[in-house]
Amino acid sequence: MKKLVLVTQAASTCPTYAQWLYEFFGSNISLELFSVEEDDFSSMSTDADLYIVAATSTDAFSQVMNTIPPERKVVSPTITFFKKEIDTLRQLPRGTRAMLVNLSVEMSIESIAELNRLGITQIEFTPVYPGSSYPPDVELAITPGESRYVPPTALRVLDLGPRVFSANTLMEIALALGFTWFPKSQEFRTYAASLADPGQSLASLWSANLKTETYLDILMGALETGILGVDRDGLIFALNSVAESMLGLHRKDAIGQSLTFACRDLDRQLTESDRCQKASRLIQLGDTYINLSTAPINWQDETIGCFVLLQRFTEEENRQHQFRLQLYHRGYQSKYVFDDIIGQSDIMLRTKQIAARMARTESAILLTGESGTGKELFAHSIHNASRRRDMPFVAINCAALSETLLESELFGYDEGAFTGAKKGGKLGLFEYAHRGTLFLDEIEGMSQTLQIKLLRVLQEKEFMRVGGNRIIPTDVRIIAASNEDILELVHQGMFRKDLYYRLNTLPIAIPPLRERGDDLFLIARHLMEKNGTSYQFSPDAQAVLRAYPWEGNVRELANLVEYLSMLGKDIVEAEDLPSYMLEAAAPRPAAPSPSGGTPDFQRAAQGREEAFTFLVCAMGRAGCGIGRGTLLRQAREQGLLLTEQEIRDILRTLHGLGLVSVSRGRGGSRLTQAGQQLLQQLSCK
Repeated sequence: MKKLVLVTQAASTCPTYAQWLYEFFGSNISLELFSVEEDDFSSMSTDADLYIVAATSTDAFSQVMNTIPPERKVVSPTITFFKKEIDTLRQLPRGTRAMLVNLSVEMSIESIAELNRLGITQIEFTPVYPGSSYPPDVELAITPGESRYVPPTALRVLDLGPRVFSANTLMEIALALGFTWFPKSQEFRTYAASLADPGQSLASLWSANLKTETYLDILMGALETGILGVDRDGLIFALNSVAESMLGLHRKDAIGQSLTFACRDLDRQLTESDRCQKASRLIQLGDTYINLSTAPINWQDETIGCFVLLQRFTEEENRQHQFRLQLYHRGYQSKYVFDDIIGQSDIMLRTKQIAARMARTESAILLTGESGTGKELFAHSIHNASRRRDMPFVAINCAALSETLLESELFGYDEGAFTGAKKGGKLGLFEYAHRGTLFLDEIEGMSQTLQIKLLRVLQEKEFMRVGGNRIIPTDVRIIAASNEDILELVHQGMFRKDLYYRLNTLPIAIPPLRERGDDLFLIARHLMEKNGTSYQFSPDAQAVLRAYPWEGNVRELANLVEYLSMLGKDIVEAEDLPSYMLEAAAPRPAAPSPSGGTPDFQRAAQGREEAFTFLVCAMGRAGCGIGRGTLLRQAREQGLLLTEQEIRDILRTLHGLGLVSVSRGRGGSRLTQAGQQLLQQLSCK
């Protein structure tokens, strides 16, 4: 007799699960019963042959696992529904609204996910559990045996009964206990046929009894997964109808044939290690993405073949992937579309039109522009206008994380990859964003080491996790963004040229607010509505706002709108604006002085005349925008020992005098009209 310990989440389901186990295994087992809801685990046996842990919450599962000796066998069961209950739900018309009532929020969401996986997608479910709110206008309640928690407003209740062990779980329990007779039992065959999901465990079945051909045929025929069996010589010995359809084979012709001859495309993607150990990954057969899993067949300590399980990467699986992301509270979804980008200026309309056309392609996009111009808003909109709109949108700021942390976030890591790596490893953002979009903000903050790894992913469309040894294919569209002049960083050797040209396939420059004319008033009106305030700008105030350089762009405008709302005025006059705005927008005198330059310029340059004059002359020679890196290089060629910070400070001073227009994007810095007048007064070398 085998000793089993059964742990369930709810006390009400524990006797039901125990009854099933006794019905299947009878006097061959003895049971100890525990529930997370009512019991502690201090009296739990530590010498049981098998522990069946059906705790649904992460905390409860961890608590139970910490009690079980590490060398003991554990089965974490999957649970499903009987086919007849699912058939009842299939009769409900599309658009039906129903409460899904269960013991906890996790169990409610898990039940909804399982029903969706089984094809019940026409019902709009609302999770309801003890202590939650519930929609009073929804009259139908559906519950897996928890009718005691159905709200009083429900006029109709469909009780599906407690969810039941899947066929896979019963197979796993039987084989863990050494009950090799179980797969052939009539009880199991009848039970599996009554389930909505019959299960798909084959490798363990084969190693338990190689000659159970009848059961193998029944199980293979009942599955919706493609199954292919290959022996040690590479000859096909098993093939179900789903695999026939997926691979374009006919069973009577394929059985006994070499896989290399029958399906070369699949054979070349199966490595020797796949045939000897469990593997799972995404492959592509023709134009179709396939989830491929392999399970070796061991007989008397010898590997005699393997099963290959094939499952199409369907739209339903994509929705389940997104649902799992929501369960992990990651929320990888795009929020905005192009209509959310406010602006009617010619330059903004052109930029949106260009971005919309580029969204329809699959190439990488590089967004450049000053901080606060809306690069992330454009990234969201491009994703929503692309063919990947239904897939995840994942964003990360490359400058906000250290190199090692950014690497593990992007590529994930395997268990034991480094000190502190969590058990089981971690998926990276490239895996979460598969078939979707990955937005890399402030790409210039990425180290050159990571730039090389990113370039490889873009070229080869595959990567390895940190500490891993398995190649993972990926299909991700990259949208990168930067506040800096990336090309200038390339010239300085601070950004890889090959990665720049790979990312810069489709460049989009987002215009700063100061170049968008009266868009700033449209945006201000939107921000007022968002804040629940309303006021007007007088003509004088509008003139000041138009002349102001808006270095912080929309973020700075948002701060101003909030500040002015505190004044409580219906009409905002020029004198109501902050003093720094009035000063920055005021015209600057450009009258010549005997020693050259304006008086303000002379006062600002006092003690640093050579450096100030050099920068003005360098911008004058350029004739267009010039980056800080280029100015630094030219200064050193002239023998001026300036630092980049000193150049930044001088440009800020000249900008404050109205002599220079400073851009943190690709535009660089350039002389204003007043700066051009100053240039004529200076003696430039």
